[in-house]
Order: sequence, then C-alpha cells, then structure tokens
Amino acid sequence: MIIDHSVYPDVEPPDDLPTNEDKADYIHRLCGAWDFGVVPEAEAVREMRGWKHVFDRFPIPQSPAYHAFRSWFRWGQVESCAPLSAPYWQRLDEREGRTDPCVDWV
Repeated sequence: MIIDHSVYPDVEPPDDLPTNEDKADYIHRLCGAWDFGVVPEAEAVREMRGWKHVFDRFPIPQSPAYHAFRSWFRWGQVESCAPLSAPYWQRLDEREGRTDPCVDWV
C-alpha cells in the first residue's frame, strides 16, 4: 500500500492502515488537503478505490474533495452540507457593492 506521508504533518506517518478507522483518518486527511488545493497523488487515489465501505461509514459531507472521490469512483452521492459561510469572492463583492448581472436582472 502506498501512503501519502505528506498528509501527516502532526504525527509520524503510518506504514499501513490496518483498521477502517485508520483508513477513515487517511481519507479525511487527503480530503482536507485537497479541499485546500493540494491534489492527492494518483497512487494514493487508486488505493482508495476498494474502500467504499469506509467512505460510507465515515462520510465527510462538508468536503468537496470527498464528494469528488465518490463521483470519480461512481459510488453515488451523499447529502452535502451547506458551506459555513459565503465564498470569499461573494463576501468581497457584497462589501464593495458589486452585483452579478446574470443573477440580478430578474
């Protein structure tokens, strides 16, 4: 098994992921990194193809990367959470009084 050790900055990276909980932690770390722009290595993604049971048991509904993995593996989607706040660009537009002409014409 190939483990992306870069997602373990806070602890010593494991050599193996023997339990579903270990796999869930790894998925959470990969998704968190990808959500912030660090794309996982192809080998790490290939390893997860057989982990549908872990994705189902430990969902991360607030993670766009989690939903991307499910879509990529064609596992079907789970309910997504609404974002905690408006996107940064939208907050800046509101602060500066800009409106979207494609939305506001109605």
